[in-house]
Amino acid sequence: MRATVGRTFTMAEVVAQTGLAPSTVRYYIATGLVPSARRAARRRHLYDERHVESLRLIRLLKERRGLSLGAIRKILPDLLQLPADGAFRPEMWEQLVEARQATTAARSPAGRLLEAALEAFTRRGYAEVRVEDLSQAARLAKGSFYRHFGSKEEIYFAAAREAGRRAALRFSEEAERGPDKPGALAFEEALEILSRAVEPNLALFLDLMALAAQRRPGHGRVLREVFTNLYRTVRDQLDTESMARAEELLERALVGGIRRVVVSPLLERELAPGEGAL
Repeated sequence: MRATVGRTFTMAEVVAQTGLAPSTVRYYIATGLVPSARRAARRRHLYDERHVESLRLIRLLKERRGLSLGAIRKILPDLLQLPADGAFRPEMWEQLVEARQATTAARSPAGRLLEAALEAFTRRGYAEVRVEDLSQAARLAKGSFYRHFGSKEEIYFAAAREAGRRAALRFSEEAERGPDKPGALAFEEALEILSRAVEPNLALFLDLMALAAQRRPGHGRVLREVFTNLYRTVRDQLDTESMARAEELLERALVGGIRRVVVSPLLERELAPGEGAL
């Protein structure tokens, strides 16, 4: 756990700081959700800042996110490793819950299909991928595909949303590891982090943008959804001066990605000795 253990508290002080009943505190300790207290006397135990922080988080996750104790048990250790400001931010709860759900879902047939789609659509684009390709990559019979997704377009939209979710998660995780507290990234630093976050699935984002520009039904809606969520994630991490430039930051990350992934390799090939014209 991140919190220090120097200061100690009585049960009455823990109750005052967390708003939980003594019986609830004891229950969380008995079930292993919270570490055991240090015994100071026969009927007296002492608690430390680890207990207070854990109990406050548990209460917030139950009341504001509606999580079960089982779900909290899975994400609480990860939250307690974050800087204090990050652990108590609702968007971090959401991302950890989604990441856990995604890990579980990845083992299911639908999860395997989604992973196959994410890889195939990023590498080859919507037009070049067939349902048979995805079924084969997921080690499923072609007929099984339609038990989980109604069409190639439906799984394409799901893959685009998942690519956006992962980009937002990558951005948040790297931003949280920085020396500054959350919500304090300067523009250029955020641009570097966001560029790295979108690059793994950049081709899928560009493909979605091209299809939306062709006014293909549904593509514009999914594009807005993906980039609105990413925009909000980025904006929440920026310092006050940079917040107004969050949209510009997203645009520059995409343009920079096109330059690195598409334009630069073509120019290098054009200028290489012995190569023919493009």
